[in-house]
Amino acid sequence: MRLTLAEVIQATGGRAQGVLPGTEVIITGVSTDTRTLRPGDLFVPLQGPRRDGHEYIGEAFDKGSVTSLVTRPLDRAPGPIVRVDNMLQALAGLARHYRSTLGVRVVGITGSVGKTTTTAMCAAVLGTVYTVARTADEWNAEIGVPLAILALTPRTDVAVIEMAMRGLGQIAELVQIACPAVGVLTNIGDSHRELLGTLENIIRAKGELIEGLPADGRAVLNADDDRVMGLARRSRAPILTYGTDRSADVTAEGVAFTPAGMRCRIRRDDGAVDVTLPTWGVHNVRNALAAAAVARVMDVGLDDVRRGLERYQPPKMRLQPVQAADVLIINDAYNASPASMSAAVDVLRQLARGRRRVLVLGEMKELGAGAEAAHHFVGAEAATAADILVTVGGRDAVELGNGAAGAMPPERIYHVPSPMRAIELLETLLQSGDIVLVKGSRALEMERVVAAIVAGRPRQGHVGA
Repeated sequence: MRLTLAEVIQATGGRAQGVLPGTEVIITGVSTDTRTLRPGDLFVPLQGPRRDGHEYIGEAFDKGSVTSLVTRPLDRAPGPIVRVDNMLQALAGLARHYRSTLGVRVVGITGSVGKTTTTAMCAAVLGTVYTVARTADEWNAEIGVPLAILALTPRTDVAVIEMAMRGLGQIAELVQIACPAVGVLTNIGDSHRELLGTLENIIRAKGELIEGLPADGRAVLNADDDRVMGLARRSRAPILTYGTDRSADVTAEGVAFTPAGMRCRIRRDDGAVDVTLPTWGVHNVRNALAAAAVARVMDVGLDDVRRGLERYQPPKMRLQPVQAADVLIINDAYNASPASMSAAVDVLRQLARGRRRVLVLGEMKELGAGAEAAHHFVGAEAATAADILVTVGGRDAVELGNGAAGAMPPERIYHVPSPMRAIELLETLLQSGDIVLVKGSRALEMERVVAAIVAGRPRQGHVGA
């Protein structure tokens, strides 16, 4: 990066203060954290839940920052500063300007579930041919996307950018910042219904990526999802489809669970290749097909697709196998929605192979008025795959058990209000050889259950099914 102070002022709409006449200020990086700040950086003091970044401006200059954005007057400016009205809008404007100076091709990815995994798979596949950057896990919204763009260099060929949202118009703003040429829509479900009110609003919000693509770009859509395909008419760009449906442009044959992951044959118009994914679930086969479709747009051959997918590393707490002595835990504690719950339950069903199946499910958040019905439905699905069901949380978690009650004996259904109570219960329930799936919304921090099982059962043997 090489930006002048004048560019920063123009991009942010800010006003410079403390600049000595005749002084040229050159910015070579952007930082929001003084612990990782490098000399030449522009410091962006964000407001956090506990700390205001303005408190660290002096430290930033001491460590070599050449300028800082500010939103309020300082008693004493330690160096050149740029006063802006809104810090997040200024960050977005700066990223938008810097993006305009780069020749990088951007792949934007959104969807109700599977965004992070698909982003990681796309980066792994494209990285076999190109110099690739991607958004860090969880940094996929109004702060993370601008920072991901500002971290790019002129040497970056492709950037794979995950785009999340909490309301209408937010993905459209991210599209204006990142300017993707390729847009991937993984699926549309009930996630964020509490924030957006209706499924129609969720569809509108996710469709903002497709609507923002240029006419010479490409929309990559999941053919297995009717809601996704309903957005195809909103795209100015040509459509490339993927999915397990044989009518898709990029599809899979011979999908099978193995102890090492999912085996399938990926087929495109330029041939087919056999792949073993180092993760489980038919939904992850779809994520891999999305990556193979993006690779087709980017002229990446099938051998490189196989190589990239087989070296892909699943993110932590997403169907992550953890061996705790003689108990196999599937740690899927990162988050939960109806679609991801169903996918995880199917993985447990496929992998059990005679083991006793223990499902530890936390309630799902942000489902709004449909929460009760969604939890009842997931509970009914869980009953088809579990020998023991433990539900964790409040009233919605109770509804998981109610949904399961029609298909499994009530004495095998337990409800506890918190992960800590689940830990106490599991100490009495778990038996040698069990397979345990742990999943729930991020707010519950269900990974604490996994850590407690591991601590209580010293590791032995190998990780696997």
